Amino acid sequence: MALVLASESPRRRELLKRICAEFEVVGSDARELQLAECSSPEELVRRNALLKAQAVSEQFPDKWVLGADTVVVMDNEVYGKPRDLAEAESFLQKFSGREHVVLTGLALVNAEMQKQESQVVTSQVRFRQLDKQRIKEYLTLVPVLDKAGAYGIQDHGEMLVESIDGELENIIGLPVAALAELLDKLQIK
Repeated sequence: MALVLASESPRRRELLKRICAEFEVVGSDARELQLAECSSPEELVRRNALLKAQAVSEQFPDKWVLGADTVVVMDNEVYGKPRDLAEAESFLQKFSGREHVVLTGLALVNAEMQKQESQVVTSQVRFRQLDKQRIKEYLTLVPVLDKAGAYGIQDHGEMLVESIDGELENIIGLPVAALAELLDKLQIK
C-alpha cells in the first residue's frame, strides 16, 4: 500500500523516513482553519490535518495520504508560524521560564476505501528563563519563520528548552511512535 505525505516540510519527511521506507511527498493547498473556527486547539490540529490529507487524497484516491498539523498552545492561545522575526521574538519572550503544550494532529485518509483515521498527540515543553540577548542569538542561528511557536527543538533547542514531557518527534512536527501505531492499526506498510 503506497503512502503519500501531504506536507513539504523537510522535518516531517526526515521523521517519516524512520518508519516508512517509501512514500511520495505532495504539498497540500488546503485552507487551514483558525482557532475561532474550532472548539479547541485539539480540534483545530485534528481538522487541519484531515483537511490537508483530504485535499491531496483527491489526487491519489487509491493511496493512503498522511496529513499533519502542529501548533504550540499556552494560556489557551495558539502559536503557529510567526509572520516575521519581531513576532518570533515576541513568542519566545512569552515562553521564557514557562511551560507550553505542543499539539500535532495526524490524519490518514484513503478516498477509494472511504476510510479516515485521525488523532492528536500532546507534548509538554518547559522553557528556560531567557533574556533578550539569548533570544536574539537564537534567532540569528535558526531560521524560525517556518516553525510553529518560532523555534525548532532540534535546532539549538538546548538554548531554550529546560525539559520536555512527551515524544520529542512530536515537538519537531511528526510524532513517529504514535504514527507507527496508527500505520500498524490500519495495516499500512
